[in-house]
Amino acid sequence: MQWETVIGLEVHLQLATRSKIFSGSATTFGAEPNTQASAVDLAMPGTLPVLNAQVVRYAVMFGLGIGAHIGRRSVFDRKNYFYPDLPKGYQISQFDLPIDIDGWLELPTGKIVGIERAHLEEDTGKSTHVGGGGRIHDAQYSLVDLNRAGVPLLEIVGKPDLRSGDEARAYVSELRSILVAVGASDGKMEEGSLRVDCNVSVRRPGAPLGTRCEVKNVNSLRSLGRAIDYEARRQIDLIESGEAVSQETRHWNDDTGRTQTLRSKEEATDYRYFPEPDLVEVDPDPAWIEEIRSSLPSLPRERRHRLVDE
Repeated sequence: MQWETVIGLEVHLQLATRSKIFSGSATTFGAEPNTQASAVDLAMPGTLPVLNAQVVRYAVMFGLGIGAHIGRRSVFDRKNYFYPDLPKGYQISQFDLPIDIDGWLELPTGKIVGIERAHLEEDTGKSTHVGGGGRIHDAQYSLVDLNRAGVPLLEIVGKPDLRSGDEARAYVSELRSILVAVGASDGKMEEGSLRVDCNVSVRRPGAPLGTRCEVKNVNSLRSLGRAIDYEARRQIDLIESGEAVSQETRHWNDDTGRTQTLRSKEEATDYRYFPEPDLVEVDPDPAWIEEIRSSLPSLPRERRHRLVDE
C-alpha cells in the first residue's frame, strides 16, 4: 500500500527594518559580534520595549498579499523558555491573537495552500558551539552573539496542505517572492533572513493524520527537500517494522543527509504564555490598512495570471 507524506511549514522571516522590533539598535547583517545590542536587547533592569511601527506595516502588507484577515487588537505575549542567547528568559511573540489570520498562497502549479497565521515576534541571539562537530553536546565551549536579539520576525504558519519536498520548495519560493515584491524582506536564506522548520508525518491515503516530527536547521531549498524526503522515509520504515513514531523535534544534518533527535516536542503549555504587560494591543486603523492595500505592487500570482491571459 502507498504512503502519503503530510507537510506543514513554519517559515521564520526577518523583516527588512533598519532597527529592531522593540529598540533602536541596528539590524545590519555581518556586524562585529555584540556591537548592535542595546540595553533593551540585553534585558537590563528598568528597560521597556517600544514597538517599531514599520514592523507592523510590513506585517499588514504581507497579510494583504496572502488574502489574510488583518487582526484587530492583536496582542503580544511572553513565551517563556531559557536559552543562553535569550537574555530575558522569555521571547516577546504573539500567540492566540496574531496580526495575520487565515490566508492562502497559490503555487505555480495552481495548487492552493492554506496559511493558518502569521505572527510577529523578536528574534533571539546566535550561539556558536566551538569544538567537536559544532553541536552543543560535544562542544568545548559556546559563544553568544546578541546582534540578532530583537531583530523583527514574522513567523508564517502554513496548514498541512503540502505533500512532497517539491511542493514545499515551491511554497517557500512563492512566499519569498511575495515578501521581496512588497519590500518586507530580502529573503536571503544564506544570511538567515529566511529560516524554515518543517513538520512531517506520514499516513495511508485517506487515514487520519499521523504523528508528526518537526525538523529544524533547514537553511536552503535543497536541504528542505532532502530533509522532508529523509524524514518521511524514516517514519515509514519505523511503522512498517512495527515501531511507533515519537513526536519530537529533530535536527537536520546537511553533511550526513539525516535527521537526528534534538528534544521531545514542546506544546504551547510548556511555554507558559501570558500577555506582555509592557505593550498595548495592536489595533490598525481600517483606513490605514486600505492605504497600504492600495500601495501594494503586483504580486507573483497576479503576474502569472496576466501572462496566461495575454
